[in-house]
Amino acid sequence: MTAKYYLLKTLFKLIRFKKIFGKPNDELIAEARKLNRKNHIPDLQDDDYEFRTIKIDNCPVLVMKHKAETDRACLFLIGGGMIHSPSARNIRRALQYARDCGRDLYVPYYPLCTDYPLDTAYRMIYDTYLEVLKHYDHDKVSVFGSSSGGNLALGLCAYLNANKLDTPRPEKIIALSPGTCVDGEEEWQKMLQLNEKDVAIDANYMKNAVEIMRCGSNDVPDYMIWLQKADFSDFPEVYINYGSDECLYACWDALKKAFDRDEVRYHLTVGQGMYHCYPIIPVVEEAKEGYRWLIEVSR
Repeated sequence: MTAKYYLLKTLFKLIRFKKIFGKPNDELIAEARKLNRKNHIPDLQDDDYEFRTIKIDNCPVLVMKHKAETDRACLFLIGGGMIHSPSARNIRRALQYARDCGRDLYVPYYPLCTDYPLDTAYRMIYDTYLEVLKHYDHDKVSVFGSSSGGNLALGLCAYLNANKLDTPRPEKIIALSPGTCVDGEEEWQKMLQLNEKDVAIDANYMKNAVEIMRCGSNDVPDYMIWLQKADFSDFPEVYINYGSDECLYACWDALKKAFDRDEVRYHLTVGQGMYHCYPIIPVVEEAKEGYRWLIEVSR
């Protein structure tokens, strides 16, 4: 562990960063709504890109298009526990990702579970994917997601399966620390053990989030909340990444079992001693190695 990484972990512990996700649901929702009112699509300026905003299901989608034309695109799903909208910092990271991987990006501001059940977000993301397919061949489209966005990235094809849709599958899926709720006592005990090391996510959120994801509805399909229960058949190639010191890593065994059952071609990368979604937050040298991996598999 480099000195900079040690200081980063120490700082996160001192400011109790993970307390953000350790509060009662009503407090979490109220604070998220307040923060989201400040999160607007930033005014982006870059000589190499054209930026525009389209509406899908009455939600904004930011399109980052290279002026040097490319035939490849990425549906870029930013996480936030399904309660936080993308920040300006998230969007700047997305732009850097677009530059480094060479793909045009579609970044949906999907409906959040502060006000809508989770299946509303799934429908909007599916409709956004259909919009991408109007302009790019499906085998030139990747789907990237981090945290709860990783859930949505994997969940998109699970949504196609659940609804028996013959929509062409994307070229590949890249999911960083896919956010899924804890399922059963065995997973919970694993999550509690990792919770001691996790500097970002409180394990209790992965239990409390079930109520948040439902947002008052009893019609949300189980696989959207517990990704472990999804049908992963007929999936494209999948790249999965976790930090070894994050509580969400506790769900990998169940995901792996489901992947193996449905014969998914998957590649797992685990950053030893690393934090939640570290490749897309490369603020220390250890995470920069993860970012280099991310760009390599994203091209």
